[in-house]
Amino acid sequence: MRFVSAATAAVIAASALTIGTLPANAAYLGLRGSLVETDDDNSTSVSIDYTQKYDDVGFATGIYLGWVLDEDFRFEAAVDYRNNDLDSIHIIRNDFDNSTEGNTYRVDGQAEAVALMGNFFYDIHAFGDLGFLPWVGAGVGGAYIRYSANQPTTFAQDEAWVFAYQLMAGITVPLADHLSGSVGYRWFQTRDFKYADQYGLVFKTDLTQQSIDLGLQLHF
Repeated sequence: MRFVSAATAAVIAASALTIGTLPANAAYLGLRGSLVETDDDNSTSVSIDYTQKYDDVGFATGIYLGWVLDEDFRFEAAVDYRNNDLDSIHIIRNDFDNSTEGNTYRVDGQAEAVALMGNFFYDIHAFGDLGFLPWVGAGVGGAYIRYSANQPTTFAQDEAWVFAYQLMAGITVPLADHLSGSVGYRWFQTRDFKYADQYGLVFKTDLTQQSIDLGLQLHF
């Protein structure tokens, strides 16, 4: 919820920067930086289940190429790198040592993802000339996940390609001729992926993230 509140404040602030009208060119190249919050999630196996908690804030960066399909719709091809460090794990079930159940342990490790996404956007013109352009979007693609969790006595890691999808909303504001800025909110999720510890025990989890995105677009 704090990310939703931050997104609202960012949209209000960005609207004050409005200059003229948005560039009408048919294509654009953009760069994006993001603050990322990763949801707590469960890792499950045949013998051990635990909940992993991530640091409060991670980061993401991306590059994207967009095409204006018509007045209302745009398509983007995007590549993003996303990273959030692990903070702790909470043991739910441990068939090897049930004395650890209910305990929380600090851990090192991280979840990294390189996401290749195709995104469709709907530009909302229904409100008339606001001086900025609201939009909503959805995307699908694949994410290459590198996951690791390190404790003094255990080490788990793996790499995998998984299906990924996302929902987005925000605004675009003109900054100069052929240049615009954007601020938005993004919800990103992957399907389950698997990783193994040093004993060969296989775990399954997914990656769910929310982010505040700041973008800069060059229109041509």
